[in-house]
Amino acid sequence: MKRPEGFDQPEPEQPQRKAARTVRAERSRDTTRDATAKKPSKRRVSTERAEAPRTSQAKPSRAERIAAREAHRLKRVEARRFTRHSRRRRLTWLIVAVIAVLLGAVMAVAVFSPILALRTVDVQGATAIRASDVRAALKDQVGTPLALLDTGKIDRDLSRFTLIRSYVTEVVPPNTLVIRIVERQAIGAMRNGNSFDQVDPAGVVLKTSATRAGLPIIDIGSARPGGAAFTAAVKVLLAMPSSVASQVVTVSATTLDDVSLTLTGNNHTVIWGSSADSEAKALTLASMLRIKKCRALPVLNVTAPLVAACGKGQQTTRPTPTPTATP
Repeated sequence: MKRPEGFDQPEPEQPQRKAARTVRAERSRDTTRDATAKKPSKRRVSTERAEAPRTSQAKPSRAERIAAREAHRLKRVEARRFTRHSRRRRLTWLIVAVIAVLLGAVMAVAVFSPILALRTVDVQGATAIRASDVRAALKDQVGTPLALLDTGKIDRDLSRFTLIRSYVTEVVPPNTLVIRIVERQAIGAMRNGNSFDQVDPAGVVLKTSATRAGLPIIDIGSARPGGAAFTAAVKVLLAMPSSVASQVVTVSATTLDDVSLTLTGNNHTVIWGSSADSEAKALTLASMLRIKKCRALPVLNVTAPLVAACGKGQQTTRPTPTPTATP
């Protein structure tokens, strides 16, 4: 049935539906507003992008650079100050280790390397002894490393040479051994039948000759070299100045207290007494030989050097006793 005209008007909206629609509209507006706030505009983004490089390229001022450098320097100084002890300790151990390694290497080279082996034996001071004989005696040492030379064997080899009184060895790297020899010197001659044995102050026979070879004859009777009489005679000869020693023909002694000399020229006989004060007696004798009156007399007595006397005949003067050590 068709309604009459005028009755097609919509029915009035209920209040509950209207309120719900209002709430939905407000929520939609809030959501749109939040999205707009989160999304910046293109113009604003471009401005920020343009300004960002400008901010990163800004350079600090000179004062700021100086302050930064000073702060960095102070940090380094403080770090070095607090680690100084440990650094020194490490450096000390490093130096010790390096030195130990170097010393070990040097010792190994010196002991085992053929570079430092003996090749040359240099003999010095040998006149009566032939240097070639000394080198021949030590030939078994050639090729031995200098640090491993057998000094005991060298002593035994050189002790066979009677004329060697003493010697000193010196190793001269890389391969030389220097031997400085002090030879024995004959101080007198002792009769041995029809010949003469040349002896040194120790009584070692150095050579036998047919004549005394310009040496004073040591007459000690039946005593043996090295005894008291021989020692007294040698002590007198050693105290003689060269000007007087060249004039001595014979030195005689049987004990320590009866040494006498025979001189060339007028065949002077010198009564020496004991070997005590031999230096003073030698000087007194040299002075007396310069006096004309004493040179003309055959006997010179220097047993008491401060009251020496010269005369024609043998004087009976009590010999000067040999001083003895008091306990």
